[in-house]
Amino acid sequence: MNLYRRNLNLLPSLKALLDTQSVSLAARQMHVTQSAMSRTLAQLREALNDPILVRQGNRIFLSEKALALKNDVNRVVAEAATLFENQQFDPWSSDKHFTIASNYIVLEQVLPQILRQFWQQAPNIDFDLLPFSPQLDKQLEAGEVDLVFGSVGAPSVGFSHEPLVEDRICALVSSDHPLAESDNVITVADLEYYSVIRHSSWMGRAHFIRDYLEGLSEHIRLVARVPSLHIGLQLLRNTQHILITTEQAAKANVYVENMLIKPLPDDPPTVTYHAVWPEYWEHNRAHRWFREFIINRLHQHLKEVARREAVNKEQPTFVTD
Repeated sequence: MNLYRRNLNLLPSLKALLDTQSVSLAARQMHVTQSAMSRTLAQLREALNDPILVRQGNRIFLSEKALALKNDVNRVVAEAATLFENQQFDPWSSDKHFTIASNYIVLEQVLPQILRQFWQQAPNIDFDLLPFSPQLDKQLEAGEVDLVFGSVGAPSVGFSHEPLVEDRICALVSSDHPLAESDNVITVADLEYYSVIRHSSWMGRAHFIRDYLEGLSEHIRLVARVPSLHIGLQLLRNTQHILITTEQAAKANVYVENMLIKPLPDDPPTVTYHAVWPEYWEHNRAHRWFREFIINRLHQHLKEVARREAVNKEQPTFVTD
């Protein structure tokens, strides 16, 4: 195949079609007319000898070949963009778009302040903010997400990462719970007797809290699985259930007053949260500036939280507004 005889200008349009699975949406993304994008799709179909978009009933899907090409197309387009952006990237004038995914605590309590600072230096860059979901791994692999905060453990090959903070599983109970007055660790018998609400939003991975509880006892009754701490705390109010979450989440509670952090039995495992991004963005100047700005300020936030915790360590461990 003679590369010089191929129209490489088709690659961005191919990426748009793969990302949107729609001629009209791809046209809007590329700022061309729908008829122009239809002509581009016809050229791509001929070049790849594949329909790319296929109709099933009233819906449009990517062909099998298109699905297989998606990651490679994202990588090639990103690397090509890097070649030019590295020569001319200026935060103040850049109009890049980035997608960030994280848990609700980071999205609600940490990122807004960081992004307000970000826009002071890069006012034209815009964002999509996504919560964790079972599809997030695939979205990250497909290049649909540019940066993830809070991935548990080091990611697989093809991704770059930076450790953020270590965390440990803990329990939360209401201050009027029968176990609140005791200084002892919550026991397996306590978990079996009072039943459990489980915080369960960590990128849809094999869940470390689930694995820990199942390793303690098969008789622990799970009354709810919740995607955010806020929902878990609302369910916990006026009950004698025990909410199982992590210390970082528990200490970040600004939702419900008079919740007490309690230790759990059998030395609960620690986990390390990471910032993760596709490896092909590693040397892209725009992405590097974007991620380093946010990661550095997230580290500053975590240090400030640790400092406040050290100052208050002699005070009662109630998590309040």
